[in-house]
Amino acid sequence: MQNTDAKTKRSKKPFVKAVLCIAAAVCVFVICLAESMGVINPKDIFTAFGVYADIGKGLSVCFVNAGDADACCIKCGDKQILIDCGTQRLSGKLTNFLDRYDFHKFDAVIISHLDSDHYGGAAQIIELYGTDRIYLPETPKDLIPSDDEYLRFTDCVNKSGAEVIYTGAGDGFELSGAKVDFISPQKEYSSRNDNSLVVRLTYGNHKFLFTGDISSKVEKDLLSSSEDIDCDVLKVAHHGSKTSSSEEFLKAASPEISVVSVGSSNLSNPDYETMALISGYSASVYTTADDYSIVVNSDGQNLKVYTDA
Repeated sequence: MQNTDAKTKRSKKPFVKAVLCIAAAVCVFVICLAESMGVINPKDIFTAFGVYADIGKGLSVCFVNAGDADACCIKCGDKQILIDCGTQRLSGKLTNFLDRYDFHKFDAVIISHLDSDHYGGAAQIIELYGTDRIYLPETPKDLIPSDDEYLRFTDCVNKSGAEVIYTGAGDGFELSGAKVDFISPQKEYSSRNDNSLVVRLTYGNHKFLFTGDISSKVEKDLLSSSEDIDCDVLKVAHHGSKTSSSEEFLKAASPEISVVSVGSSNLSNPDYETMALISGYSASVYTTADDYSIVVNSDGQNLKVYTDA
């Protein structure tokens, strides 16, 4: 006897696929039509299903997966800034994120220090998006790069028309309801990493701390200073290496959330013992290697985290 049930099941498969394809096409058509009429933004739908992070309400701090590098873009109201720009080789990772979330001309670009994994992508970003101001740390002459990458960067900066500001502890600016303070370097150090700009961002009751690549030596100096390093969100120093994130510093910072910017192919960072220490002082720890791009939203009272952004 023939198995008629099996035949019936097989015959239904093409029909089901055809219906699904037609339904998907109709959905795409309706969304595109609604967008063209200004009725809806497709990203609102994608956000509801977790495809996009919800960026643009209150303060959004985006730790971008830029490979083995640092890049953090920030939106607050109608203002936006960028702290570090990743590498030149993987600058497409950053530009893809910026385009996906409708970033445009930056009010300020902050370069924490002159290591290529922090400023390498800056020339392309400045050329593509533009900026009003560029903040750089005062760097000893013997620590300033002399390679083609740096020459391209300086040439781009000179042509951009942006105001270039060499800064350090004690400076800062307002950002549409938020406050940006530079709290380090407070003196000249013998390495680029230790001369990193350390940035404190305050919005409502929340504080974010961006530590560049400082070592425990600078952490100790910050602890000895009058600067407030207590924070809700910490951008972990130097990709989670063993040279930073001392227990004394983490205890004083006491972050609710810690984020490590690191590439998935990095064999030395983050350091296992350092990560264990960070976990002891943070309720949540994220890495761009494991969690892709990470977005932390603040309304001044509550924090919300998106991963895989």
